[in-house]
Order: sequence, then C-alpha cells, then structure tokens
Amino acid sequence: MKNMTIKTFITFMFLSLLIMGTVYLTLFLVTPYSSVKKNREYIETESQTLADKCMNLSKAEAERLIHGFASRTGTYTELLEAENYLEREDSMIEEAYPLHFSDQQQEYMLCITRSDDRAQSFRQNIIKSIPTVLIIALILSIIGSRIFSYNMKKPIVRMSRIAERMAEQDFDWYCPDERDDEIGRLAKSLNKLSDELSAALEKLSDKNLYLKNEITLEKERERRRMLFFSGVSHELKTPISVVIGQIEGMRSGIGVYKDRDKYLEKCSNTLNELVSFINEILLVSHIDMGDMDSQEIVKIDSILDEEIAFYDGLITEKNIELEYEVPDNVGFRGNEQLLKKALGNILGNAFKYTPEGGKVSVRLESQKEAENKSGKVNLTITNSPAHIDEQHLLHLFEAFYRADTSNKDGSGLGLYITGMVLEMFGAEYKIENTEDGVKFKVEQI
Repeated sequence: MKNMTIKTFITFMFLSLLIMGTVYLTLFLVTPYSSVKKNREYIETESQTLADKCMNLSKAEAERLIHGFASRTGTYTELLEAENYLEREDSMIEEAYPLHFSDQQQEYMLCITRSDDRAQSFRQNIIKSIPTVLIIALILSIIGSRIFSYNMKKPIVRMSRIAERMAEQDFDWYCPDERDDEIGRLAKSLNKLSDELSAALEKLSDKNLYLKNEITLEKERERRRMLFFSGVSHELKTPISVVIGQIEGMRSGIGVYKDRDKYLEKCSNTLNELVSFINEILLVSHIDMGDMDSQEIVKIDSILDEEIAFYDGLITEKNIELEYEVPDNVGFRGNEQLLKKALGNILGNAFKYTPEGGKVSVRLESQKEAENKSGKVNLTITNSPAHIDEQHLLHLFEAFYRADTSNKDGSGLGLYITGMVLEMFGAEYKIENTEDGVKFKVEQI
C-alpha cells in the first residue's frame, strides 16, 4: 500500500480493536458476575463474609447489611427465625447461615437464593455493545486517519516534493512548516540543507567557471607559445644561414668573401644582433614562466626620467618637441627592471616613428602621490604627426608582428614584451589613433 492515509486508517482500526478487546477482557476478568460460574463463586464467598459480619450485631444493623448485600449481588435474601426455617420446606433456598444478634435471644437463619439473571444480562449487554463499539472504532479510525493525514501526511508530502526538487538542483523554494515538533525540526533542517547545498553548488559553479577560464587562458597561452617559438625559429634561421654562408665563403676565398675583415665584421654584427635577440627571447621565457613576477612599489617617474635621458640624442637630432608632465614620487606596482624595458620600448617607438620637427607628449597622473604608495596611475604617451592603419592596431602586441614591413630593425618583440609586462602587473593598456597622432595609454589601479 502506497497511500499513507490507508495505512494510517488500518493502524487506527487495529489499535481500536486491540483497545476494545483489552477492555472487554479486563471486564471479564474484573467483573464478578461476568459468567455464571464466577457469579456463583462470588455470591458464595460474599455470603460467608456477610454472615460473619452480621454475627453478634443488633438485628437492625444486620438487616441494613443484608439489604445492601442483596442489592449488590442481585440475590433473594431472607432473615428467618430458626423455628420458621425448620418448618419451611423451600427448595429454592441455596445458602443458609445461622445468626445470633446482640439484642435478640432466639436464633435466626440467613437464607440466600442465588440468581444468574445478572450474569446473563451482563453477557447479553456485552454482545449487544460489540456492533456499536465497532462502528465507533470505525468512525474514530476514519477521523483519526484524516486528522493524521492533515497534520502529518500533508507536510511530509510537501517536503517529499521539495526533496525531489533538490535532487534536480532547484533551490528556489522555502519549506513553511514552522512547528515545534519533529516535523518542524525536519523542515528547518531541510531549509538549512537547501541553503548549504545552494551555496556549495554556487561555489562549485564559480570554481568550474574559473577552471574553464583558466583552461581557456592556458590554451591561449599555449597557442601563443607555439606561434612564438615558430616565429623564433623563423627569425633565427635567416641570420644564422647568412652567417654560415659568409663564413663558408671566407673559408673558400670565393669572390667578395676574400675580403675577410669586412665580412668578419658583418658576421660579428649579425651575431651581436642574434645575442640581443636571444636575450629578448629569454626575457619573454622568464616572464611567461613567472620567474620575474615579484612586485614592489617602484617610482615610475624616475624610470621615465632615465629613459627620456637615454633618448636625448635622438630628440635633438630629429628636433622633436617634448612635452613632459611627470610629477615626482609616483608609485607603480611592478618590477623595476621589467618596467624599464616596457617603458623604454614605448618611448623608443614614439621617438622613432615621430618625423623631424614632430612632437612627443609624456603625461603622468596619479591620485596618490605619497612616497612608497601606489594608487590609480595614468600614463599617456602621444606622438604626432603619426598614424597607424586600423588593420594593424589589433596585432601590434603580437610577437614578431610589424606594421611597417619595410623596417627590418629590431626583433619584433618590443611591444609583445611590453604587453606581457603590463599584464603581469595588472595594468590596462591600448594604442589608438588621435586626430593627428598615435596615443599609448597605460592605467593601473
């Protein structure tokens, strides 16, 4: 049976019948006139007790006791003088006890005639009451099962449905059974369990999303590494082949390579460029491996001062107008060596691609300028007149990408390293065209 109401009804009915049977059994055991045999034994015992009590009492007191005995036991009782008892021949008298009273001289006889009417009436009444009791038990069972179902089944069914929704990871509900009994405690536990599961699943979802993002980022890093090392092999192959060709030519003394001093110098210059290129590759590798990600508060204004001083000769040579607005003691989170490399690349490109008589603006702003403190820092470097085609802007920070394909100077890793450094230190950056120039913006919060 799957219906709790039916189970409850059967349970109540069984308990009612059990209680009714127990009551009837108790009545049969306790009631002295529940059977003819017990009734006769009871009357015999009580008759003897009555005779003993009436002995030596006054006649009036004895008559009161005898009258009460007759009413209690349902017997026919007579008090006869001994002479009259002997003269009377009455076969209905079943018990006779001689009595002497304190206020009478003659002897009396207590005559008792038993009656089984009370025992038979008791049995008949019991039998007649059984259908009524069964009907009452049935009605009480129905009422009890309905009350139980309302108070017990309804919240249990509700919590069962809630548990099914929890199994489907639906926690947008609340169990309203605010009771002080076990059902109420179960409802509170279910609500608490729902809250904890919801919080746990939310954390798990966040962690899964975080892991997915990390996996995506790692795949992107791996893709960039493959592209990077593919570019490295391409960039290394050409100069190495050139150097090998020049050396072989000098060894064989063929044609122009007979001038060994000239081509040894060219080989030396090429190899020095390769050393510089390899150093940049190693720097990229260290950054990518996180070997240089230690951060401290460095004075970015001092770094800018040093890098601007490095390009003084180029500024003078190209007659570049420099607008320099850099306050002192501006803190920036990062590594001083890497920041010098990144800012040097940015300034170098700005001065390199500014034509003669052009203008370069360097502006640094900070919301917190206290010494050894970092706050929101904005660095803007603008060179004009200049322009970058829109198709190149999105690729400038890729390894070995050159917007100007005719320019073979440099390794093609400058802005790539700059982007890696700034990302490592949590800075946002971008290059955009202005009305008459190119602006590079860096912001760290």
